[in-house]
Amino acid sequence: MDLTHNIIEYVNCCVGAFANRFSLTLSQSYAYLRRFKGIDFLIDCYAAEHTLSIEDAVEDIMLLCQKNGGRVGSKCQRR
Repeated sequence: MDLTHNIIEYVNCCVGAFANRFSLTLSQSYAYLRRFKGIDFLIDCYAAEHTLSIEDAVEDIMLLCQKNGGRVGSKCQRR
């Protein structure tokens, strides 16, 4: 397999794990991660991120998206 294929599979897996963790559809998860730069982060940092657990990657993208204005996973989300 080539690197591009591996990155696509990894991003797809992370989008699904993010959706599961925050009770989103896959479409909602992808749109949120695209809007708040989570997808870009996963692609740009693939070399390091794919060595971590998926749970760690979900935590990383949650925090990154919050820094970029997202509210999923934040205390503000529950209001």
